[in-house]
Amino acid sequence: MRKDDHPADVVALLLDPDSRIRASQDESACGEGAWAGGAEAVEGYLRQVVAHLNRVRGLVVEHAEFGHYGSGYASFVDVFLTRRDGSARRVDPDGLTTVHGLSVALCRLAPIACILSPGERSHHPDGHGCHSMPWLDAVADMPVPGWEEGCEQISRVLDWHRIALVGPRLLSRPALPHLKIDTNLGDGPHYPIFDVWFHWMD
Repeated sequence: MRKDDHPADVVALLLDPDSRIRASQDESACGEGAWAGGAEAVEGYLRQVVAHLNRVRGLVVEHAEFGHYGSGYASFVDVFLTRRDGSARRVDPDGLTTVHGLSVALCRLAPIACILSPGERSHHPDGHGCHSMPWLDAVADMPVPGWEEGCEQISRVLDWHRIALVGPRLLSRPALPHLKIDTNLGDGPHYPIFDVWFHWMD
């Protein structure tokens, strides 16, 4: 299996027209597991996944964005992980902390996730800081160079929780031509599969 091949059932779910329509309307598109129990069940399940990710040997969860970036609706939970040994963390004399790491986007609409190219989060004691957002162009193939061991640990956790990692080749496919997706993360009017499953609107 190539690094961006996917099980047939995952491909079928992501490409199914009815599933894509439900997902574009922020409705669960999976009738199994936590996704059959509604939004509250999914939220609780994803918190378990994040807690498990925080226990892996080489990585630690720096931030998990369950709050929809402060407003609006995000169809995913943005989880930023960094090296547990602190080697990817820098603190400047003025107190600005910059952390290098990987983001994993856990979909709220189906048991899928994608991993993003390495990026940074920063925060300052006065409250300012910055972080990247999930974009299609940032979706990475596995393993991510320089993070091979961490990627393997992430994959094992997601496999344990029956969440499929989806790569850029599948997520780059076009969505249904008539589909309208409310998102600040895409350019439209022609949306890729990524925007169906991973979208945020303020």
